[in-house]
Amino acid sequence: MKTIYVTDHGVIPDSNSVQTEKLQSVIDLAEKSGAEVCFPAGVYVTGTLDLHSVSVRLERNAVLRASEDLSDYRSNGYFHNEMGDTLSLLYSMNADGIRLYGEGTIDLRGDSFYDKNKPALPEAALTEEQIAECPYTCTGRPNQPIFFYRAKNITVSGITILNAPCWTMSFIESENVRVTDVTVKGHPNVPNNDGMHFCSCNGVLIRGCNIDTADDCIALSAITDWNKPCENVVISDCMMRSFSKALSIGYMHSIVRNVTITNCTIRDSNRGICIMASKGSGIVENITVSNMVIDTRVRAGNWWGNGEPIFIMTTYHHNYVDAVPRTDVKYSVRNIIFSGIVCHSENAVGLIGVDKNITDIIFRDVIVHLKESDNIMLKGRIFDVAPSEPVDIIPNDGKSYILVSRNVEKLTLSNVYGYGADGGQGVISEF
Repeated sequence: MKTIYVTDHGVIPDSNSVQTEKLQSVIDLAEKSGAEVCFPAGVYVTGTLDLHSVSVRLERNAVLRASEDLSDYRSNGYFHNEMGDTLSLLYSMNADGIRLYGEGTIDLRGDSFYDKNKPALPEAALTEEQIAECPYTCTGRPNQPIFFYRAKNITVSGITILNAPCWTMSFIESENVRVTDVTVKGHPNVPNNDGMHFCSCNGVLIRGCNIDTADDCIALSAITDWNKPCENVVISDCMMRSFSKALSIGYMHSIVRNVTITNCTIRDSNRGICIMASKGSGIVENITVSNMVIDTRVRAGNWWGNGEPIFIMTTYHHNYVDAVPRTDVKYSVRNIIFSGIVCHSENAVGLIGVDKNITDIIFRDVIVHLKESDNIMLKGRIFDVAPSEPVDIIPNDGKSYILVSRNVEKLTLSNVYGYGADGGQGVISEF
C-alpha cells in the first residue's frame, strides 16, 4: 500500500499551532488515492479528523496531540443514546479494513476539560488523601474521542493512548474488530474515561493490552441500540487497573453473549469483573472467565463498585430510558463459568438477583482472600448495585463473607474457599 507522510504535505511537526485543516487534507488525499497516512516522529496538534476509510500509522516518537480548545471539535453526526451529540478527535463511519497502528502515541489531554479545583465529593468527611481520589468536575468535553461506527475488519495495534476526557475508544455496531498490544493510560480523576467500549459489536478480539483508567477498562454493552447484541468476544492476556470496574459486561437493557476472558490480571481496582443486566430486559449469557488474578481496593469518590472482585447483579436499573425494549426476560444472567481465579479483595464476591433471574452459574477453583480497607466504610460494607436502588445484602454479623448469593436459581460451587482479613476461615452465604 502506498504511504503518504503528513510532513510531505505542509504539516509541521513540533509546532504548537493546531493543524486540523492541513491534516484533514492529507487524509482526504489518502482516501482518494487508496494510501495510508503516516506520522513521522514529532508532535502534531489537531482538532476533529474524519479518517474515512484511511489507515493511520504513528511511527515511534510520533505524538498526535488533541487540542485543548473545545471549539476545535465538531460533531460527527452521530447521536449517542447516553452521550448525546458525538464529539470526537478521530472518527470513522462505515469503514472497511481500516488500521490505527504503530509505536506512537495519541495524547487526548482529557484533564484539560475538567475543573481540578472542584472535585465531586460525597457527603462523608474525607481526608486530603481521599479527596485526591475523587473525580474532577467536567466543563465540557469531547465525549467519544476515538470513534468507529459500523466499521468492518478494523485493527488497532501497538499504539499508546493517553488521558481521554471520556470513553477512550468506542466501537459501535462494528464487526471483526482486533485490538492488540495497545496501552491505554487514563487520568485517575477523570470520570467516564473507559479504555475500550464495544456497543453491539460482533467478533471482537482484545489481546495483550495494558489498560489503566478511572472508569471501565473494557466494557461490552448495547447502549447505542438495546436490540443489537454485543457478541462473540475474546479478551486475553491483558493487564487492567481501574478506579471503577475493570471489566464491565452488560448494562441496563443490553444483550451481551458468547464472551471468553482468560489469562488476565486485574490489579488495584475498585471492582474487578461486573456482570449487570436490568431485571426483565437485560440479557448476559454464555460467558467463561478463567486463569485470572483479581486485586481490589476501594477508592473514595463516586466510582462504580465497592471492592467486589466479581459481581453479578440483575436488579431493576433505574435509568433514563423512556422505551424499555423488552420486559419479559426470565433469566437476565445465565450460563457463566468462573474457573482458576485468585482474588485478593476488600469485599466479597456478590451475586444479587431478583425472583431467581440468575441461573447456571459455576465457580470452580476460586480463592478469595479478604484484606483490610481504609475506604469501604464510606459506602458501608455493602455491594454497590448502582444504577439500582441501594439494598442491604451482606449480613452484618461480624463474619468474614467471601461470597454472598441472593436469588440465584442454580449456583454450583466447586473448590471455592477463602479467608477473612484476620486470617480466619471465610464464609459463604446463599439465600
